[in-house]
Amino acid sequence: MRRTWQRVAARDGTLLATETTIWGEDARPTLIASHATGFCKEVYHPVVEELSSLVPAARVVLFDHRAHGDSDVPAPPYDWWDLGRDVLSVVGPRRPVAGLGHSAGAAALVMAELLAPGTFHLLVLVEPIVFPGPYGRLADHPLVEAALKRRRIFSSPEAAYDNFADKPAFASWDRRALAAYVAGGLAPSDEGWGLKCPPESEADFYRGASAHGAWERLAEVDSDVILIAGEHSDSHPGDFLDATAERLGADHVDVVAGASHFVVMEAPGRIAGHVAAHLTAGSAPRPR
Repeated sequence: MRRTWQRVAARDGTLLATETTIWGEDARPTLIASHATGFCKEVYHPVVEELSSLVPAARVVLFDHRAHGDSDVPAPPYDWWDLGRDVLSVVGPRRPVAGLGHSAGAAALVMAELLAPGTFHLLVLVEPIVFPGPYGRLADHPLVEAALKRRRIFSSPEAAYDNFADKPAFASWDRRALAAYVAGGLAPSDEGWGLKCPPESEADFYRGASAHGAWERLAEVDSDVILIAGEHSDSHPGDFLDATAERLGADHVDVVAGASHFVVMEAPGRIAGHVAAHLTAGSAPRPR
C-alpha cells in the first residue's frame, strides 16, 4: 500500500489538500471520498483500511474541503456549489470514478455530478445534506450557534482525544476514526493544539446548507446510487430518506442499526462493504 499527498488548485485558486492511497494492480478502480462539515479527510482512514481487505486493488483519494484540514481557508461566505466544483478539481480528467460522501461531503458529490454529468459511475451517499425548500441562507440555527461555541484549543492531542471521547456525539465512534480525526483535524500553535477548521468557517457552512437547491435536480443524477443512513439519524428519518431515495432513483438503501448521523465514523466496515460490493461493478451509468 502506497500513500502520497499533494495540493490541488480549485477553480478559484484555493488549494485543496489530497491524500491518495493505492494498492494492487494498475487497472485499479478509483474512489473519491468527501468528508462532512467540521471534519477532515483522515476520518476515512478506517474505511480505507477495511476496504483494502475487501478489494484486491484500488486508488482512493481523500481530500479536505476548503476551510478544513490542510486545505486553504478562504473567507466566508461559502457557496455549497463551490464544494461541487472543488470535487471536480480533485477528480481531474480521470472519469468516470466512484464517490463516497458523508453529509455535506455527499451533497458536494451530488453537485459535482450535476455540474459535470458522467463524473461518477457510482455514488455511495451517507446522509446527504440535500433538502427541499424553502431555500436560502440561515441567519440562525442551532448548528451555527454550536459551531461558534466550539472549543478551539487543547493542551495536547491526547487532551483533545479525551475531550471528544467524553462527548455524546463521539461516544459511538470507532476509536480508529476518533484518533484519525484528532490526528488530522488539529494543528500545533503558540497557544496549544487548535482546530484546523475555524469555528467561524464551520458555522458559515451550516448557514449555507439550505441555500443550494440541489433537491430540485436530484432526478438528473444518472449514477448508480447507494443511500445510507443511521437508524437514529436526526437529519434523515424514514419518510425523508425514502423521498430522497425516490428522487435519486437509488439502487439500494441501507439503514444502519444503532447508528446516528455519524455512520461513516461509527461503522467504517459497513461503509467499506457497500463500496467494495459496487466499486468494480461497472463504469457506465445504468439506463433509467
